Amino acid sequence: MFSRLSRRMDALVSAYAQLGRFSGAVLVARGDRRLFAKGYGHADHEHGVANTPATVFRIGSQTKTFTAIAILRLREQGTLRVTDPIARHLPGYPHGAQITLHHLLTNTSGIPDYVTAGDFTRVMGTPRTRRQLIDGFKDRPLLFEPGARMSYSNSGWILLGEVIERLSGLTYGEYLRRNVFVPLTMERSGLAGGAGTAVGYMSVDGRLARTPYLDNSNQDAAGALHSTVEDLHRWDRGLPRLLRRESLTELFRPHVEADGTGYGYGCAVSADRVESAGGTIGFVSVSARYGDDDLFVTVLSNIENAASSEIESALAAIARGEPYELPSRRVFVTLAPDLLDRYTGRYTMRYMGRTSTMDVTREGEQLMVEVQGLVRTELRPMSETRFFARMKGEVELDFLANGEVALNWAGREVTARSA
Repeated sequence: MFSRLSRRMDALVSAYAQLGRFSGAVLVARGDRRLFAKGYGHADHEHGVANTPATVFRIGSQTKTFTAIAILRLREQGTLRVTDPIARHLPGYPHGAQITLHHLLTNTSGIPDYVTAGDFTRVMGTPRTRRQLIDGFKDRPLLFEPGARMSYSNSGWILLGEVIERLSGLTYGEYLRRNVFVPLTMERSGLAGGAGTAVGYMSVDGRLARTPYLDNSNQDAAGALHSTVEDLHRWDRGLPRLLRRESLTELFRPHVEADGTGYGYGCAVSADRVESAGGTIGFVSVSARYGDDDLFVTVLSNIENAASSEIESALAAIARGEPYELPSRRVFVTLAPDLLDRYTGRYTMRYMGRTSTMDVTREGEQLMVEVQGLVRTELRPMSETRFFARMKGEVELDFLANGEVALNWAGREVTARSA
């Protein structure tokens, strides 16, 4: 029988699902006690397979937190120090004497991100070895002196995966299986893409379309894991059994800050909240810990542009007795092509220190947008200046009179400027 609290949570998530803005599973827990757990929509829409709390989803960059845990476990075993230059473990890597493991863990190495620096979406379906991934970025110039600032980079996490394998003698996936998943009875977690994993979709005008194929080798230790909301709750409760107190402090301490966001080792950190989030082709996810309330909320979706962050924050508000809003249906308008032409061009924006480009083009009577590393999609007008796009979460864009674009990207404020 649902409690009043769980009924409110169910009504919230059901409203998003009915609007075509969510398909997946959610779980809310306070300590060991689950307050609410339920699946919505379909893991496989074509075959009518329903999502449940046991459904397996790709978790994208939540993988990074697990990679950081592996590094900290190796440190506790005396195998490495986070202050080690990577030359000690990866001899011959360019600038290896200046770049440390800590730089990789905090995205402060200056190594360009292979996902946004290259033609990732056009090659992501091709299997590649880790050596091929590394060869694709190792000779690119550093963006800045190691340690000078933060710029989110998947490349550093690929290198950390290589360090884990060299020092442990195990593959990355096998190391996590033995040292994290088995000890915490996370029986449905591992390297993504196996049997039983939900199918990934993109929502377009309320209709679901399968996303292009992404070969898991292209994500590796930066984003290759899958899990369930139930397993992630086991992970949250079991962390003190994996790491010593001082290691947990290092994991969740804001070592650096960029664009208003504190960053630990593979997670975003604010006053009383730690977030591990991920977005990948066909999937988006977020897990958040609220230390003051011993509250854990996780949202996993097999719609790449689902409102996962909005759902997570609203579920947390319900659990904490704070105000929240039910979603409403967006209303779109039609604009003349000459008005759309005002907004075309290339823009640059920065988030978590990483600069990327956003190309806006007109195609007939539609505006299209393509951000580096993401699939090209439509910009739908809500007014003469406000537009909406679904790309790695929900995005609302306001084209301002000064030529800038103010984006609310999954609850985060980002500014794009004409390039």
